[in-house]
Amino acid sequence: MTRIRHHFDRELILLFVLCAFALAPLASPGYFFDAHDADHSVFFLVEFDKAIRDGALWPRWGPDHALGYGYPLWLLYAPLAYYVAEGFHLLGLGFTAAVKAAWALGFLFGGWGMFLLLRRWFGRGPAGRAAALVGGLLYVYAPYHLLTIYVRAAFAEFSALAWFPWVLLAFDRVVFPSPRPSPPGRGREKGRAVALAALAYAGLLLTHTGTILLFTPLLLAYLLFAWLRRGRQVGWAWADLRDRALHIAAGGLLAVGLAAIFLLPMLLEQRYILQEQWVQGSYGYRGHFVYLSQLLDPFWGYGYSDDLAGPNDGLSFQLGIVGVTLALTAAVVGLRRGRPQRGVTGFFLAATLASLAALLPLAQPLWDAVGPAALIQFPWRLLGIASLGLAILGGAAVASLLWPASDAPPEIAARRAQAPAASILALTAVLASLAFTLPQYTAIEPIDESARSIIRFETTYPEMIGRTVYTQQAVTDTPLVAQYLAGQPLEKVVTLAGQATVSDIDVRGASVRAQVNAAGPAVVLFRTYDFPGWRATIDGQRVPHRTQAPFGLIAVEVPAGQHQVAIRHGTTPVRTAGALVSALSLAAAVVLFFWPFRRAKPGVTPS
Repeated sequence: MTRIRHHFDRELILLFVLCAFALAPLASPGYFFDAHDADHSVFFLVEFDKAIRDGALWPRWGPDHALGYGYPLWLLYAPLAYYVAEGFHLLGLGFTAAVKAAWALGFLFGGWGMFLLLRRWFGRGPAGRAAALVGGLLYVYAPYHLLTIYVRAAFAEFSALAWFPWVLLAFDRVVFPSPRPSPPGRGREKGRAVALAALAYAGLLLTHTGTILLFTPLLLAYLLFAWLRRGRQVGWAWADLRDRALHIAAGGLLAVGLAAIFLLPMLLEQRYILQEQWVQGSYGYRGHFVYLSQLLDPFWGYGYSDDLAGPNDGLSFQLGIVGVTLALTAAVVGLRRGRPQRGVTGFFLAATLASLAALLPLAQPLWDAVGPAALIQFPWRLLGIASLGLAILGGAAVASLLWPASDAPPEIAARRAQAPAASILALTAVLASLAFTLPQYTAIEPIDESARSIIRFETTYPEMIGRTVYTQQAVTDTPLVAQYLAGQPLEKVVTLAGQATVSDIDVRGASVRAQVNAAGPAVVLFRTYDFPGWRATIDGQRVPHRTQAPFGLIAVEVPAGQHQVAIRHGTTPVRTAGALVSALSLAAAVVLFFWPFRRAKPGVTPS
């Protein structure tokens, strides 16, 4: 019971209770399919589930994309959020309900992480717990947080936001290990800290690709800042600073190793995908900068970032009045000498201002100079970093205002720390954003939870049809579209040359097979994009295949007779290497976490 109370203060329980207003729309029997990416959030899970059930335990192929020709969706799209949703689906929830459950978990997970981070920085006393409560709620109810779910329905990005405080918390423990001595024979706190930091950062790396580019610079800057603070506290003892740097590097490298199963193929095999369509046009960053006035504009809409030359977007980019007010308070009060965590307050004030400056039009030369920045697509995604900073600054403001004065009598100091101001601020943070928790409700139709939803979407937005480097001609229609929409069996295997009859076509998440009865040598066409990883077999024996122009489909030569012809999407040397690195990294993390290394000396906590 003591251990449970150590992790769950009454303020944390109150935070979870107050999160109910943010979660309430998810309890509706409907959904919000009019939100920007709401269709994706569900039909991606439909594709993910198909691959899992076909034995592809790490899915890479979406079989129904590109109007039925398929697309290597999960090569570029980090899959961890969909593993969470798939877990709920396998427990019996429908596709939409499973996604809604994962949304709810993201709210609670992110708020919990922020609470623990601020409680670590500002202490377990009344002022520290109050700071953690207010900061946690500011993060949950940040306008951009609510925009990401109820207006944009960007499932993976929303899930990535939940990882931010956990990664900072885990690496902060690496830099400033617990001062409590480990039990006899169990001196493994340093190893555990490194393992947990690696797992937390790997969780982010495996959740949303674009967010990696946004958060990693902030993490690196904070680690340098924290390392320098550590140096000042230990009198610049070289041995200690060397150990901290090595542990930080170990955590980062181990995280990259854990995520190698995704990162390595993404980096080395993305050249087989035509990526220009995802970073140009409406996805080009030049049309999505935010004007300063929009950051304070109370407007809330359900439109798009569609004003390419001005501030009249249909999408809100406001920071939130409560967060801004408390951030200003932290700047005025929290930076005074003697205030708790003055250095942390200063760092995140600077980081928040820098993130806001980088999303303004004046920052375009910087974006032009940094090539990978195009992969972020929308500069306003930096509002996720700003929301993190505002939540931390809000907690810092509360801690500074309620922190007992050093010359006050103990009973007066205690009453000051337990003032109702924190509860009022917590409720204010909730009420200020309550109007932003209202999505545009829609009914859930059977088509919404089927592959037909993909076909409906791609026929409506043909510019969203993915292509590979083997596709010489853009796909605008396929013979499969009418079959999808009519609910007919998919003829994904047809005779291309020779006399052959195709029957018993079996289309699955990562494979297609059919019976082919050929009167003589023939060629059958699989209406599936060719891509590294596809293997063709005839009667179970591996055979070569070729890429058929102009759409880059798979063609297989079949000898005379009756045969089972199949293709299956599997591994490549790069994917095998990535999986091996991840497996070894996971084993290393387990060893670090559980192995009883030599007991560490008590560390130093930040002040």
